[in-house]
Amino acid sequence: MIDYGKVIKFLENTKTDAEDALHFKNAYQNFIRIGTWNEKYKIFTSGWERIDGVMLMTQEENQDTDYRVLVSATTERSLRELLLTFPRKSVGMFFLNDEWIADRILDLFQGESLNTSSGRYFVGNKKGSLSKVEQRTVSKRKDEIASFLRKLTSLKGRMENSQFLVEGGMMVERAFSDGLPIERILYTTEYVSSEEGRHFLKNAHAENLSIHQTSGGVIGSLTSTRPIPSIVASVHLNYPEFINEDESLNFRFNQDCLLLIIENVQNPDNLGMTIRTADASGVSAVLIGGDGANPFHKNCIRASRGAIGRLPTFHVSSTNRAIEYLKSSGWNVFGATATAENDLYTMSNRAPSAVVAPSAVVVGNENSGLTDTTRNACTELIRIPMAAGQSSLNVGVAAGILLYELRRSYKSHHTCS
Repeated sequence: MIDYGKVIKFLENTKTDAEDALHFKNAYQNFIRIGTWNEKYKIFTSGWERIDGVMLMTQEENQDTDYRVLVSATTERSLRELLLTFPRKSVGMFFLNDEWIADRILDLFQGESLNTSSGRYFVGNKKGSLSKVEQRTVSKRKDEIASFLRKLTSLKGRMENSQFLVEGGMMVERAFSDGLPIERILYTTEYVSSEEGRHFLKNAHAENLSIHQTSGGVIGSLTSTRPIPSIVASVHLNYPEFINEDESLNFRFNQDCLLLIIENVQNPDNLGMTIRTADASGVSAVLIGGDGANPFHKNCIRASRGAIGRLPTFHVSSTNRAIEYLKSSGWNVFGATATAENDLYTMSNRAPSAVVAPSAVVVGNENSGLTDTTRNACTELIRIPMAAGQSSLNVGVAAGILLYELRRSYKSHHTCS
């Protein structure tokens, strides 16, 4: 149950004074007086242990728009979580009270910006819905739909077309339930042989997604996965640069933000497991640095268990450069290395001083660890103590230990990211 009082406090703390926010506050005052909530408002919040974002949706009588939408968020994750909840079938008129929100809407939505007397708005719908919906059969490997999806099997094709493939019933259904911007779905007769499969396709059809029946042979030409998955989906890709062309930081954060930086991890399964762990620990985003595996590789997508596409993920060619930008913005940057003098408990004991600033944890290559330049750039190097017998841990396990210990120490001092 949503605590309307906390929603109001968040809007006040973030100085959200838009007209819709003022109307909502008046509705809340009426609720306090009469005990009945005005049902025209739909309210969504984001944040794990506190509110980090709020989205107010008001039904709009304008025939071209379903909802007026006000979004206020303090981190990349909180904003993306809110935008993903917006219903696929609907057209929203989003009030753009912050430039960074205007940029991020374009990652998930298609539409146009409007300047009015009351401010700047974006009017549009989530990518993949309310476009030209197709329901035809894809019977040949040379079909234009199959040919396009085949391009997504290569890194070059994914980047050029800004889409990636999700394979298998569990992953496709999760992408759907998480609100990811799905462009189209291909399935085989094997998939609809189950009641669960038929139920899912019915729901996907109801949300105006393009759905195509095909053969195992066609899907087999799209992926090297064996056995051949009975369903695949293409999803719009979002993988922004961490640093803008104008040398500004392309990343929104608050003072309690927690970021995981992954440098030169080569194995896509390791990368996916590490991102999954970061997601579970509540990080605001993941930054991929160096020349490691691509997060949209099919093995990474599978190992991430739904984090890819939902958790904000950025990239940078030089990890060292990104760390320097973070430090200049007041961040603590903890580099994980087995040769560090201080261990993670030392870091935890000094966490009270760290909570006044956002923090990043950096993990490195499976074999060689962090590069020398990255080690030198970090504000502190830390190690995970280990009993005799092992000198290192899997990168995903190491990231999990460090992130959860940092979060535990923050929480013990009544602060959480």
